Amino acid sequence: MNMTLNTVEQSLATLAGMHRMLQNIQNGTNYSKKRNISYDINGAGGEIAVAKYFKVYPDLSTGPHRRGHDLTVNEHTIDVKATTYNPGYLQCKTYKQVADADWYILVHANFPEFRILGGAPAEELLQDHNIKDMGYGPVYHLEQSQLCSINRITSDLPF
Repeated sequence: MNMTLNTVEQSLATLAGMHRMLQNIQNGTNYSKKRNISYDINGAGGEIAVAKYFKVYPDLSTGPHRRGHDLTVNEHTIDVKATTYNPGYLQCKTYKQVADADWYILVHANFPEFRILGGAPAEELLQDHNIKDMGYGPVYHLEQSQLCSINRITSDLPF
């Protein structure tokens, strides 16, 4: 499913991304000399795109939190992950727990264009056999071909 952010949504994603990067630097997390603000802007843009698809508003708050979700659809929580790779892969840190989000959704980002690639229920993604080290430490990892389609996700999250 393709989603295009309008100019106001683009501005919101840019502002949220800038604020997140500054918050991460302040907290001493997710920062290196190679850090590029586009990661945070694409992440916020992906959340806005998925929220737009489900006709809900994302949680764009910032602050020191390691767990949680980005939006809620009919009492189901969703953690959105953005990638610039296509095909992409869905990844999350190994400290994540099933209670943190019901679904993880992968979005391909080519700002301001976003494509919802698919997703996985937390209980399927967060399994030991999905842990891989892609060169930056162990993460839960699913290839794009292993993800549920947006149609399957939508049938589980009727709106």
